[in-house]
Amino acid sequence: MSTPRHAPELLAPAGDWEALRAAVANGADAVYFGLSNFNARARAANFTLEELPQVVEFLHARNVRGFVTLNTLIFSDELAAVAAFVTAIAEAGVDAVIVQDLGLVTLIRAIAPTLPVHGSTQMTLTEPRGIAFVRDIGVERVVLARELSLSDIQKVTAGTDMPVEVFVHGALCVAYSGQCLTSEALGGRSANRGQCAQACRLPYEMIVDGAPRDLGDRAYLLSPQDLAAFDHIRPLVDAGVVSFKIEGRLKGGPYVAAATQTYRKAIDAALDQADFRLPRSEELDLAQTFSRGFTPGFLEGNNHQRLVRGRFPKSRGVRVGVVAEVTRRGVRVRLAEPALELLKPGDGVLFDIGRPETQEPGGRVWGVQPVGGSGAASDLVELTFETGGLDPAAVPVGCEVYRTDDPALRKRLEQSYSQDRTARRVPVAAQVTGTVGGPLSLAFTDPDGRDATAAWPGPLEAATKRPTTADDLRVQLARLGDTPFELRDLTATLPDGVLVPRSVLNDLRRQAAVELVAQRTAAQRHATPDPRVLERLRAEVTERNPPRSSPQPALTVLVRSLDQLAAALAWVPPDGLPRPAAVYCDFEDLRRYKDAVPRARAAGVPVGLAPLRVLKPGEDGFQALVARAEPDIVLVRNLASIAYFKQELPGARLVGDFSLNVANELTAGVLMRAGLERLVPSYDLNWDQLASMVRRASPDWFEPVVHQFMPMFHMEHCVFAAFLSTGKDHRDCGRPCEVHKVELRDRVGANFPVLPDTGCRNTVFNSVPQSGAEYVGRMRELGLARFRVDLLRETPEQVGPLLTRYARVVAGADDGRATWRELRALNQLGVTRGTLQLA
Repeated sequence: MSTPRHAPELLAPAGDWEALRAAVANGADAVYFGLSNFNARARAANFTLEELPQVVEFLHARNVRGFVTLNTLIFSDELAAVAAFVTAIAEAGVDAVIVQDLGLVTLIRAIAPTLPVHGSTQMTLTEPRGIAFVRDIGVERVVLARELSLSDIQKVTAGTDMPVEVFVHGALCVAYSGQCLTSEALGGRSANRGQCAQACRLPYEMIVDGAPRDLGDRAYLLSPQDLAAFDHIRPLVDAGVVSFKIEGRLKGGPYVAAATQTYRKAIDAALDQADFRLPRSEELDLAQTFSRGFTPGFLEGNNHQRLVRGRFPKSRGVRVGVVAEVTRRGVRVRLAEPALELLKPGDGVLFDIGRPETQEPGGRVWGVQPVGGSGAASDLVELTFETGGLDPAAVPVGCEVYRTDDPALRKRLEQSYSQDRTARRVPVAAQVTGTVGGPLSLAFTDPDGRDATAAWPGPLEAATKRPTTADDLRVQLARLGDTPFELRDLTATLPDGVLVPRSVLNDLRRQAAVELVAQRTAAQRHATPDPRVLERLRAEVTERNPPRSSPQPALTVLVRSLDQLAAALAWVPPDGLPRPAAVYCDFEDLRRYKDAVPRARAAGVPVGLAPLRVLKPGEDGFQALVARAEPDIVLVRNLASIAYFKQELPGARLVGDFSLNVANELTAGVLMRAGLERLVPSYDLNWDQLASMVRRASPDWFEPVVHQFMPMFHMEHCVFAAFLSTGKDHRDCGRPCEVHKVELRDRVGANFPVLPDTGCRNTVFNSVPQSGAEYVGRMRELGLARFRVDLLRETPEQVGPLLTRYARVVAGADDGRATWRELRALNQLGVTRGTLQLA
């Protein structure tokens, strides 16, 4: 095993004090937690800003680091409030902040230059160029996207010396973190703001070529099983991963305790170069605390037959067996693993009747009686329940049985953190110095070289009976139980035959320990030297990129096929309205770009091409298809593409798309300084938030999308391969995406189109279009002049009339209301005002 560049860290979640104590007591090196605002788990209990110093003191007193999550997008009007948060965080001595918003990174670095910033998985970092981009603005560690395989991670760490953190356990989002707009589109609750509504955990029907497809008992088509990578820790350590992260700020203390115990053992075994195999009983205990079923996630590469089971969306605990018979007394269950004690009185059980959206039968077990066997080894047991506690008629023979609650396990895990104990201690060296007739001094030195000294004026006397030995000194000085320290080395410079009173040693030990704690605490606080830093940064945004002259209002259009492109280029604007200022191509097959560019050039319309929204190591071939087509514009959708196209296509103009998550003027400034010409504002912004950002920046920077089907989920999970093939990935799935059109139908009958891309990733789009037509007039008053219309599945015949409507709105010939009414009349499912509409 190679020597890791950094000592691997076990990073545990804490949504409340109980989880915090559970993480610390069970061996976490660091804990991450959120405050009352600006964190991606708004539904967790979290901690208040007033509690923060107490939280940090608790962690540091036990030699555990504390990371605060500021991992949401920040709107312009919130920058002052988040600056106050950052100042309090820095002064409390937090060890790092975990951040999504690029502008917030620059703000933190300006407010507290010594406060480390970690790039959240919400940044969607998947390869070295994107990591280099965030390094340049001040990020010191990155949390990689959960969709990377071990091979991908090895390529990332080989291509950067940035410390890398990965998730190893917990829930998996079906969409790339930072790229999910579903909650925003459907309910105005943005996942980029910590308010995910978990639409991925709902049932969907698969519509294939217009007809429902029978998938048997699989209904939860977007609900992944959970990540459990305890078997992959050693290769991840070998790959150079420095931090192993457990998901779960919404989960309780027992879950945190079990997960922390498990991964503490796995990491320690990897460092000892020892084989690690989690005993089956401990794996079941881990699953009992929370599990939708364990998988290695994407670490072993894509396996679309394994990631999503599709039968239920929530934790069910542990599968214990199958119903063999229903009797007058109870239910007989054929145990899945008879050698283990899977059921006992007091356990909660659920009978899986295949309808998780209903109240499925279950209850608390009163008795467990072996049937036809001897003792606990029998594979058939009869469960009895409280009278009236279970309706046996509701339990079908053959259904699976799950243990949903294990009170004995829960009690054992709670006991692991019921008493305050320091699991991790700082080694200190002690030096004792004194002379007969003079003073005695004690110095403690920590691994960072800090010295704390305590002195006794004496006089030190020669012993009349038994002199103090080195062992006596070690025994007294090692009594550091109520401190974060442990005695490692001891040096004594004392004359022979001297007597050192125990009471004096104890007093000096306490004084030196208190002083060393105070020094360490002071060193952990971060200075905040410039109270007016936000005003300075805002001024720099426009100073570095002064506004250009206001252009005439113009329309741009994004097309998804050559047929749509032909229709857009053939469109003849009425009443002297201008042609599109640019046409963007976003094709499933990037090889068709070489055909699109000459058609647009022949029509005299500037053409932009969209590379992949997510780029993994080794996928530069996809970007090369864009570069070789030589477009006028590249529609940049990830941070990695910026450096690539600046090098490979230096003459092209770069426009940043919505997926770069531009939600405030500081983020806009970061990207404009990186060489982008314009930016599509984040789809998370409502009208007031958009207007606030534009007023504080420059209107000519922005190109808002005013018509689109919102791209809700962007995911590595391929529903075509998962449910229309038996293949694991693109190599053996048979490419059903090339012959079938797929939609997902929700419980109210709305159909959500699913489109694949060249990288075999899927995007699920909203079922109805979103129109900002009524806001274009107000946008023009702000100085905005370029407006984009995104097509999805419109036929060529529908393209021209749609562009005419929006061209009239952009030119001021229509205030948008007529267009709104016409769109609603044309679309059977209606049109939404979408995110621009105020809540």
